[in-house]
Amino acid sequence: MRPQLMLSFYIFLTALFAALLAVPALRRWALGTGSLDLPDEERKVHSQATPRLGGVAIFLAFLFAMLMFKEFNLQVRALMAGGLIIFVTGLADDLVGLSPGRKFAGQILACLVTMTVGDLYLSNLGDLFGFGEIVLPLWLAIPFTVFAVVGMINAVNLIDGLDGLAGGVTVIALATFFVLDLHAGSGECMILCAALLGGVLGFLKYNVYPARIFMGDVGSLLVGFLLGFLAIQLTQNPGQSISPMVPVLVLGVPIIDTVWVMTQRMLCGGSPFVADRTHLHHKFLDLGVQHRFTVLIIYGLSLFGAVCALQLHEQPEYLLLAGYLAVSGLFYLALRFVLRHRDRFPLLQRDSQAGLKQTAAYRRMQDLADLAVNGLKALVGLLLLLAVLAGGRASTQEAIFALAVVGSGAVLVWLTRDPGNHFFHGFLYLAGLVLIVLLEQAGGHRIVGELDVARAGLILYGLMAPLVVVKIIFKRPQEIYLSTPFDFLILAMSLSLVIVSPEVTLAYNLPWIVGKAVLLFLALKIVAISARSYANQVCGAMLAALVIVVVRGLG
Repeated sequence: MRPQLMLSFYIFLTALFAALLAVPALRRWALGTGSLDLPDEERKVHSQATPRLGGVAIFLAFLFAMLMFKEFNLQVRALMAGGLIIFVTGLADDLVGLSPGRKFAGQILACLVTMTVGDLYLSNLGDLFGFGEIVLPLWLAIPFTVFAVVGMINAVNLIDGLDGLAGGVTVIALATFFVLDLHAGSGECMILCAALLGGVLGFLKYNVYPARIFMGDVGSLLVGFLLGFLAIQLTQNPGQSISPMVPVLVLGVPIIDTVWVMTQRMLCGGSPFVADRTHLHHKFLDLGVQHRFTVLIIYGLSLFGAVCALQLHEQPEYLLLAGYLAVSGLFYLALRFVLRHRDRFPLLQRDSQAGLKQTAAYRRMQDLADLAVNGLKALVGLLLLLAVLAGGRASTQEAIFALAVVGSGAVLVWLTRDPGNHFFHGFLYLAGLVLIVLLEQAGGHRIVGELDVARAGLILYGLMAPLVVVKIIFKRPQEIYLSTPFDFLILAMSLSLVIVSPEVTLAYNLPWIVGKAVLLFLALKIVAISARSYANQVCGAMLAALVIVVVRGLG
């Protein structure tokens, strides 16, 4: 399973960075062409026109990652073929608009293509009622599979009503499917989950409240389609031991919301497909709960279902079904009671639309966190002094590499003094990594008494870590530490170094070295970004320290 886990990791990173790069480009294109989702007071909660083509980035990232690393078997080809049909259907709806009948026709066609090519059917329903397993014949499994997947597609589409809501629920579901397949499956579903998870997370960065882009129908239809067939693949493939009820628990929130809303619409004599404000998130908004907290509540409900699925996946299907229906029924009865007697729950009315960062307490913490910059300057200075005084002996190859880093750093100082420059950040990371490697070689060198270089460095890193964490949490709006694709690329490269080979990892203690390099990089970046003069000081100090350490090491 380790090769599959490694492959999943690289596929996830590829999809993540592809989405992080694609979403801003699609957003600019949508703003330029007017492909926007306009506000609608009757059923939509956003107040300004917003691009809605984020789903295109999800699909492209998912497809690119799979094409880069995975040879497609028949089932994956079937999913790709059906996904392409869904993608075209959703894109046409977002750009020109489609009638409900045409959208359903596209969804059904995609399901039939995937089922026919990949031989993916929902036929074994498990022991739902305690009288033995229910196994559907092929003539019944085909329409039932279409019904289930089309239902899942529209469940995700209908819950996509608040910023970050559908994306977050999808992330929870995909992560749960990944863990289930990791422990009980063949690994095929794992890889697909990793690719889609990377694409959705990359999109979600730009979709959290206040959203800069929506996934649109192209995203919600595609995600629902893939979730539906991933659930089938997870439970129906030969050798799988996952109960068919487990994905229902994982996706319980969008499923029960869709069933509840459509049932109410039909009981009231209306069409089940006419949009309104009767969804779960609308009920929380009607209670006075604001946008952010409503999304967090539904995340919590989805996470509760995912945890139950992971803990109870070996229980009989009839117990899982009974528990799911009982808990869902009690929850909706309680919610209905609160809606009718909202005056008895004044606490719900106190939720504010203002974000946490606008509170006085948060601003006070920002002022205190600014003091961490001075602390980090002192700790970084002590670490550089420690490296200069006790740098280890460098080999010829290490010296050449260190001098190359020094040379590139000198060029950067001459070319740019912008603390936000990505190449400058790359220099800080490389210089810190080289310095740490050279310092590791002098770990046993005594400084004072029993205090050696390794122990002194550990103390400095231990003091540095909480200051870095506090400053990142309570950063100011203009301060960007872990927000650009380049930052995530550095973290991904660091993780790749750690897991590249068990032998290399053990021989060089890579997790420890890379962890300290990332911590030092963040500390240097925090100091450098705080002021342009600090950026020059940091760069100059790193260059001087490297030169001295290399010269002393070669001596």
